[in-house]
Amino acid sequence: MVELHGWITFRETYKVFIEEEAHIDLLIRKIQEEINNLSWFKPKIEAQNGDWFIQFSIYANRINPQILEVFELCRKIGKIAEGSYGLIYLYDDEDTNGNENAFQVFSLARGELTNKKDFYLSPVIPTIEDKDESLEN
Repeated sequence: MVELHGWITFRETYKVFIEEEAHIDLLIRKIQEEINNLSWFKPKIEAQNGDWFIQFSIYANRINPQILEVFELCRKIGKIAEGSYGLIYLYDDEDTNGNENAFQVFSLARGELTNKKDFYLSPVIPTIEDKDESLEN
């Protein structure tokens, strides 16, 4: 099973920029164009209190094109709006790189999407779930 949760807040730059709001419409249009070009992942751009963002959750049996598009879009947002920031939490119990018992955290900051170690929910067993004792016999 794959579980993915995330959010990205859109910012044009990470530098202090007083007139950022003047460019936000163009920025949002560019990000919406990228979303429109995706086949599976179609998050809705939202605004609250003057900030623009997307938030999303996906549950799937395995890594699929929709999940891959999440990462594709986040990398593109990092290039379009390098001041954007956010997190993606991914749990894949069939991961083949040693993360089958851990959430993976992906951080978007300063235009780069990087993988970080999770300290809050991992290891999944025993932090969230008990070990299945029936598998030991």
